[in-house]
Amino acid sequence: MDLAKYKLRCGGKSQRFFSLPDRAHLSQPEAMMASLLSRSARASEALDVDDEVILNRFLDLASENELTGFVLESIYILKLKAKFSNLFINHHGTKVDLLTLLTRQAGLEAIKFEKFEKKFVGFLELTANLNKQLVWLKGVVTSRTCYSSPEQRLSGDFDCFIDPEFFPELFQLLLSNEFRVITGDTGFCNQLGVGPVGHIEDMFLVPSNELVPSAICGMYRNRWPLLDIKVNPLDRGLRMVELDRFENNVSSVPWRGTEFSAPDLLDQLMISLTHFEKDRFIGWKQLLDIKLLSEKVNESPELWKEFIRRSRVEGVATACAAGLSLAEERLDLTGVDAVIKELSPDNDGLFRRLFTFSVTPLFYWNTSSLPMLIANAKLADDSTRKMKVLRESFFPSDQFLSKYYFSGQDLNFVTVVLALLLHWLTLFLPGGVVRRTFGKSIWKNEQFGDDQANAL
Repeated sequence: MDLAKYKLRCGGKSQRFFSLPDRAHLSQPEAMMASLLSRSARASEALDVDDEVILNRFLDLASENELTGFVLESIYILKLKAKFSNLFINHHGTKVDLLTLLTRQAGLEAIKFEKFEKKFVGFLELTANLNKQLVWLKGVVTSRTCYSSPEQRLSGDFDCFIDPEFFPELFQLLLSNEFRVITGDTGFCNQLGVGPVGHIEDMFLVPSNELVPSAICGMYRNRWPLLDIKVNPLDRGLRMVELDRFENNVSSVPWRGTEFSAPDLLDQLMISLTHFEKDRFIGWKQLLDIKLLSEKVNESPELWKEFIRRSRVEGVATACAAGLSLAEERLDLTGVDAVIKELSPDNDGLFRRLFTFSVTPLFYWNTSSLPMLIANAKLADDSTRKMKVLRESFFPSDQFLSKYYFSGQDLNFVTVVLALLLHWLTLFLPGGVVRRTFGKSIWKNEQFGDDQANAL
C-alpha cells in the first residue's frame, strides 16, 4: 500500500491536504533519520553530507522526536562513530562535532526519562488496587517492552484504559491524591460545549450502545505527567468489538519492584497503528514503535494470522496496512509483505486514494458533522456497522434525550420533539459550530471535578 499515492487531511484543518513523500523523496535530514532508525546498510549513503544547515536540521529532528538515544545507539551499531565525529556544527559560536551533540542530548533525554519514570512507578503504586483493571497503552508500554533501553523512547503523557465500570473508583482515588481534571480543553473532553459535562455519568451518555465517549478527561498533578484516561483502547468513537477478549488477554509486566498491566503484543501493535492513522501518519516515534512491535511479532510469524483477523473484526485493516507499509518503506521493516497484502483494500482506485485518509478516522457522534460521519462510514472497513450505528443514533431513547438535553427532566410530547430537534442539530453540525451557537445556552462548561469526590 503506497501512502505516497493517497491524499491526507491535516488533523483539525479541513482545508489543508498533503501527500507523504516516498523514501526516495525525503529531505536529506529525514533520509538521515530514516536510515539511522532503520539501522540500514544504506545509512552511510544518506549520511554523505557535510552541509551545516542539513546537519542542524537533523539534530533538531532527532531532538524534537526525543529519539536521540536510539539514534546514538544506531551510530555505534552501524560503526559510524568516526564519521559523526568529523561532522561539525557551529554550536553557540563554537564548532562541535555532531557525535558530541547527540551524546549530550541523549543524556538530557535519559535524565528526563528518569524523572518521568519515578512518576510512572508512583502511578503504579498509587493504583495498585486497580492493577488488573488499569491497562497502560502506547509509548509507556512499548518503551519498556520493545526498546533495548526504555529511556530511548520518551512519552509526553501517560495513556491508560479502564473499563467504565471502574472509572469512578479510579477518579476518586486520583482526586484524593491531589490530581485534578484538565478543564476547558476539548482535546481531553470532547463533549465540552456539545453535551452535559457536570457529572461523571454525563460523560457516558451515548445515543447507541455501539458508541463510546471519545475522550472523558485528562488529569494532572503538579510536576507529574498528564494522565490521559480512555474507556476504549482503540479510541476511535466505536466500542471495541472484542473488548472482552482484549481485557482477558491483558498481561502483567514486572517493573522496578512493582508491575503494570499491558495489552498483549498484537493488541499493542493494533493500537499503535490506529493511533498512527489518527495522527495522519506523522511522527518518527510512532513509526519506530510499529517497526519494533512488528519485529517482535516476526519472532512468532504464525501470530500474523491472528493479527489480520483482529484487524478485520475491529474494522481497522486499512489503517493497519497503511502503517505497516510506511514502516516497511521508511524503516526497512521486513516479513510483512503478505500481511499488508491481506489487510489492504481490494479497491485502490482514485476515489479511495483521494478520500480514505482525507476524512476523519474518528467516529465521534457529537463532534464530527453528519456528512463527515457518513463519509467515514462509507469509506471504512466496518461500513455496515457504522451505518447501522448512525441510523440507531437518529432516534435514541427518551431517557437519553432527557438526560442529555434536559438534565434528566420528565419529557412530554413537546419537549421530546424539541430534544429530538436539538439532537439532530448536534448530529448534523460540527462540534465547533455547536459550541459557538446553541451549545452555549443548553450546556454549562463546568466539568465534573473536585465536587465529584463527595458524590461517589
